[in-house]
Amino acid sequence: MNKRLSEYFSPDEVRGDGDFSDLGHADSRVPNTLAYCDSVHYLEVANANPNVSCLLATSELAIKVAAEKGVVALANPRNAFYRLHERLDSSPHHDETVIHPSAIVSPKAKIGQGVVISERVVIRDDVEVGDGSFIDAGAILGAEGILYIQEDGDNRRIRHRGAVTIGSHAVILANAVVVRAIHPGQPTVIGDNAIVGIASTIGHEAHLERNCVISGNCVIARRARIGEGAWIGTSAMVREYVRIGARASVKAGSVVVEDVPEGAEVSGNFAVPHGRRLLQYLREKK
Repeated sequence: MNKRLSEYFSPDEVRGDGDFSDLGHADSRVPNTLAYCDSVHYLEVANANPNVSCLLATSELAIKVAAEKGVVALANPRNAFYRLHERLDSSPHHDETVIHPSAIVSPKAKIGQGVVISERVVIRDDVEVGDGSFIDAGAILGAEGILYIQEDGDNRRIRHRGAVTIGSHAVILANAVVVRAIHPGQPTVIGDNAIVGIASTIGHEAHLERNCVISGNCVIARRARIGEGAWIGTSAMVREYVRIGARASVKAGSVVVEDVPEGAEVSGNFAVPHGRRLLQYLREKK
């Protein structure tokens, strides 16, 4: 069923009304797609794509949208696009906690209101999950980690006895593992609105502050601290005890062995300031 831009956006935002069937990307293969663009590159892709019938764009880009397409001018087209995505979502939304029957949740765990716990999730003793958090399939909260001593030439496992604290509206994606702390009173912490990506591992007593993002397949080692709003790229590794500053960015595949200042960008193995790494790459490419 076709929808009209003017049904969802105010008259002062709609620069050219138009119809769309559903949402998609600038290179969509689905006819009658509403897409968004916040860069010249995506605008060029969308303008050349006959499947894109409508666009959400910044004011600067809106005037360059092809004449045959509907257009809405917005300060933040990406945010508006995903707010509309959620508005059009027909799947059920739950205000109460939902636990899939295949999940295993310890009676010693504390689960807040409005939490969604998906298939095959394991939540062990002394794990606390804050209100509105989402735990996807196969995640393990409160896992044992590597801790051992050597006696008489053999490895001997030392049991973890601490806790895990997950804040409110946090997201733990599929097959992620959050290791419980070694000692009581010093929990492993995932802050409010933090995101832990698919198959990432958070070591014991690591501390992820609010709004940080850990991409897929990362390792955040024990006692590392990830600052508020920091971003860790796919398959990056942060060494134990390292501190990543607020709003810092660690590029994909990096191995971080020393502290990263607030707002800095680092990349590589071992990670150094991203600008320096980029210059090294360009020199070697010549």
